[in-house]
Amino acid sequence: MPAESEISSIPTLRARPADQLDLPPLPEAPFFDFDLNAWVFSRHADILAAFRSPGLFPVSPRSDTPARQPSEADHQKMRTETAEALSAAQLAAWRNFLFPGAEILAARLAAGNPREEPIDLLASYARPLCLSLAAEVTGLPRQVAESLWEIARRVSAASAEPNDPALHTVADNANEELKRHFHAGPALLRDSTFVALSQTMPCLLGNAWHALIQHPEQWSLLHEQPGLVENAVEELLRYAGLVRMLMREAGADLDLNGTLVRKGQRIVLRVTAGNRDPERFSRPGEVDIRRRDGGHLALGAGAHSCVGASLIRLTAIVLTQALVQQFAAAKLSKTVEWQGGAGFCSPRALWVKLDLESKGGGHGGSV
Repeated sequence: MPAESEISSIPTLRARPADQLDLPPLPEAPFFDFDLNAWVFSRHADILAAFRSPGLFPVSPRSDTPARQPSEADHQKMRTETAEALSAAQLAAWRNFLFPGAEILAARLAAGNPREEPIDLLASYARPLCLSLAAEVTGLPRQVAESLWEIARRVSAASAEPNDPALHTVADNANEELKRHFHAGPALLRDSTFVALSQTMPCLLGNAWHALIQHPEQWSLLHEQPGLVENAVEELLRYAGLVRMLMREAGADLDLNGTLVRKGQRIVLRVTAGNRDPERFSRPGEVDIRRRDGGHLALGAGAHSCVGASLIRLTAIVLTQALVQQFAAAKLSKTVEWQGGAGFCSPRALWVKLDLESKGGGHGGSV
């Protein structure tokens, strides 16, 4: 994995200052956008109805061709392979691989910064651990995984900004290069998983930890009660989930929560708006790691649930738990620049001062 100075030189994800970051759009009734030539769903109930419909199929916003509808045999094969690849035993093995490394790296961060300089949580903690997990899950030697990091980043950049043809041309070439390194094993655990774990996962964690840092009382609560980490991750996915927008196409005439969508019409699903819908969530603009009104849309649902959701949750839980157990608080030390586009946005870096709880009485020190 390249150094931070090299990361910023890769012309893929476009950085934007914090004051230009798009806030989640407000939920509103479905409407047809003639400029997009698509329906726009932003209320939680409408998006959930779309996710639960087997008559909708993923399609790229930049494609004018109809969505390819997978056969029932292909769909069943994918489900079977996914169940085998993400078995409880396998997930436990990956957790046992990841958690010791996360604890060790968090401890090194605490011990290795005597001058109390700011630390980039993404470059110093999230990215190295996610790359190690990507190599472990896909069966790549660590050295090979490091050599593929920049290539995978170009693929991720195109997902972040689906409306940029130049990024997708670069990503198409990068995909071909990646595929040459993945030949065996289920499709789920090949190049797409390598990209998801080495690139997309740190972006998701950047969003989640930024939200937690912005709510210091919640970080403190999680530090004192680490048993809340699983619930905290669900709340952070709701409040600061990575995916902003998805597009689907109807394979038949559909009634989606009272909206008639004709065969061949497309739907833009504004996931971030649905996750802040006040009709579904109390105090949707606040982070509350004790929240019990679950049901966020960050990882899809029903027929459109993320096939790797269990691995995403495991990674977020393990890395967040090791971090908040080691540090009592975190405070931003530099203004966040945001990268990405319509697909997803995330911090380019997360520069923080981390506070350690002292053994004597909780006053703590900084690293």
